[in-house]
Amino acid sequence: MIGSVLDKYEVLQKLGEGGMATVYRGRHLTLGREVAIKVLHPHLSATERNRQRFAREARAIEHMDHENILKIFDYSGSEADDCYIVTEYVDGLTLQEIISDRGRLPSEVATLVGIKLAEALSYAHGMNIIHRDLKPENVMLRRDGTIKLMDFGIAHFLDEMHLTLTGALVGSPAYMSPEQAMERPLDQRSDLFSLGTLLFHLVTGQLPFTGTNPSIILRNIIDGNRPHVMELVPDISGGFADTIERLLQTDTDDRQVRAGDALEELLPVLSDVGIDSSDERWGLQRWMMGPDAYEKQLSEHLLGELMLLGRARLEAHNHLEALRLFNRLLSMDEDNEEVLTLIQGMHSLQPEEPADSKPWWLVALTVPLAAGLLTWALWPAPPPEIVAPILPSVVDVVEPPVEPEQPVEPEPPVEEPSLRPDAPLEQPEPLAIVRPQVNVIPNPRVSVTESPPVDDTPGRVTVLVPGAWGYIYIDDKRRGRTGQVGAIELLAGTHTLRVENDYSLPHIQEITVVSGESQTVTISDLKRKPATIQLPGLDGSCTVSLDGDALGTAAGLGHRFQLSEPDREHTVELKCPEGDAQTHTLKGIQPGSMVPLGQR
Repeated sequence: MIGSVLDKYEVLQKLGEGGMATVYRGRHLTLGREVAIKVLHPHLSATERNRQRFAREARAIEHMDHENILKIFDYSGSEADDCYIVTEYVDGLTLQEIISDRGRLPSEVATLVGIKLAEALSYAHGMNIIHRDLKPENVMLRRDGTIKLMDFGIAHFLDEMHLTLTGALVGSPAYMSPEQAMERPLDQRSDLFSLGTLLFHLVTGQLPFTGTNPSIILRNIIDGNRPHVMELVPDISGGFADTIERLLQTDTDDRQVRAGDALEELLPVLSDVGIDSSDERWGLQRWMMGPDAYEKQLSEHLLGELMLLGRARLEAHNHLEALRLFNRLLSMDEDNEEVLTLIQGMHSLQPEEPADSKPWWLVALTVPLAAGLLTWALWPAPPPEIVAPILPSVVDVVEPPVEPEQPVEPEPPVEEPSLRPDAPLEQPEPLAIVRPQVNVIPNPRVSVTESPPVDDTPGRVTVLVPGAWGYIYIDDKRRGRTGQVGAIELLAGTHTLRVENDYSLPHIQEITVVSGESQTVTISDLKRKPATIQLPGLDGSCTVSLDGDALGTAAGLGHRFQLSEPDREHTVELKCPEGDAQTHTLKGIQPGSMVPLGQR
């Protein structure tokens, strides 16, 4: 079909193919405008009835005009031999491609995506149009940072047509709502469930509902069998996690009613940490231009903002919310001494609101978490000398004298601990038996066996990277940047040193530190990060060669390959069944970058 003309559109290049249609890049013959042409497979548009239905669907959605919804320019009409629609051409990546490359996104970046999708859904639902097939393959991130939701409304047409032809469900099972899986009538809340699935996938890198075959996946969706998002990513924003959990409720009545409700929940996720969704510094375009640098800046910003928020919640005696913020901080910086000190100063957990006013999943996750954090933080270490009167009452170490003439009252029965989330946290009973070095004697003072003196004089380590630079991490704690930080004091023993930068692979080695001694560690073999070369829109049957060596077909490579030496010049050759061979010269590729072929 490449080179042919459909009505007034010239077909230039095949971009991709799915189970329902083939997509081509085209050009309007008179306007010169680049477009995308989606041609339905012949067996789906073979009958007059299906062509009429397609025309009705196209007319229903062609008037949608929203920045985040793919614009439809034209459609074939019911008389055409080929059934197709013409849309705007989007230069960018699908969310599926981004997930495949990045693994998962920070919750604030995923929130930016969620905000734009919620706006698009709210607009469409206001026109009584439901998407029915919301998934990462149907969402594109344009290079200027604009989100584009594709195939809006066409899913309805495909759904009816495919059911007529095969009697089977159409769409991606993993993204279906429970009511869709059970073939019940759908409303806008079905799209909201799919939105929750997509956001879960973005922020965790995995699907909430899985299985070895579609039937098991659908059963898990219907039954609600999935992990909680915070179990998989403890560094997620608490508000973002709450929104995802509500979107993924099995019962439609437990979800948000409208996409606008989800939008109202997502906006504070950013504003609460001092991020304006309209600020270009935090926009998706900035992330697209350099995701690693963006995420590093975001992490540094969040560490400061979360500390301020946590302190404010603590001062307001809202210990539950303070603990959620401190828990996120510790998941990002586990050795943050300021956070650990604040937690140690919290002697009880007293939620400001009753448990039944919070969603059940929030109570279920937060209370054990809070209890675990406080138990760990408040666990007292044995001092060298303990005076009995100041010991905590729960630790029954010293035996008090009993007056002979005073009868001993029987001990009251032990009450079971309260399981109510709003009950004050009590010190656990096992505290009385975990100190074998304490001698229990009927004496007002307790002797402790003294340990021999230990030389705790630190050693000093200087890290050098000749001709380059790197961030220094020791035992996973960042200590600074080479050239900017001098000798680092470390306790005697073995430590793990990691040095990395934005363009190099991490260098990891064990170092042994001797008390009072100085040493220099020189790293001269930092290896460049490979660059990823993408092949967007290339026919899957095209073969790819790099510097004369065959790599395989585009489909077999997943439409991407890596350059292990991005700094030097490379030659890429593409051979397709249709069309002449293409040769591309790659040079000046930034290490660690993701570059579509033909662009820099």
